[in-house]
Amino acid sequence: MCIQCHGRTGRGNGPWAETMTNKPRNLRTGTFKFRTTPYGKLPSDDDLRRTIRSGISGTAMPTFAKMNESELEGIITYVQSLSRRWQDEENYAVPIKLPEPPPWFKDLEKIKGHVAQGKILFAKTCASCHGQSGKGDGPASKGLIDIWERPITPADLSEAHYKSGDKPADLFRTISTGLDGTPMVGFHGTLKSEEIWNLVAYVRSLRKK
Repeated sequence: MCIQCHGRTGRGNGPWAETMTNKPRNLRTGTFKFRTTPYGKLPSDDDLRRTIRSGISGTAMPTFAKMNESELEGIITYVQSLSRRWQDEENYAVPIKLPEPPPWFKDLEKIKGHVAQGKILFAKTCASCHGQSGKGDGPASKGLIDIWERPITPADLSEAHYKSGDKPADLFRTISTGLDGTPMVGFHGTLKSEEIWNLVAYVRSLRKK
């Protein structure tokens, strides 16, 4: 199921990888973007399970929603055997507790005020990379690279779907924990939960219908 992209030894060099714009993850580095754990820490089993089950929008990583639990557990265990990072306890961390979306997310009038607050915070915190309108064209977006020394562009937040998921909770998780291997750091402990929810509200307002 995985070697065509990730390769037989998980290095991201499968026979289909060469023609892909978004290269498959080199699983031997033990670096994963989508986690509930703090920036720089290994993902939990549930994090890996979510990525495998849901896939990654905008990439060749498909969903494996129908995979049975036994197969899924086997893949998770195998993935964890590919990198030495899993052998070092210092790389583990307790997942960040993610709160439920505030009630105002379902109130079309109340959410407008939070979108406005999120826009102000976005301009201060995010626009340098993502651009004022969230299209990934901010002044600091040029020349960015990931830890694999590949050119990387900040996400276009006006797209209809996001790689980490489209629910408010998915965006809250991404803003809180960041994306390992990229310049996108986590804001857990830097921003208050209410501020992150305001950012989520504003980012969702940028999406194409």
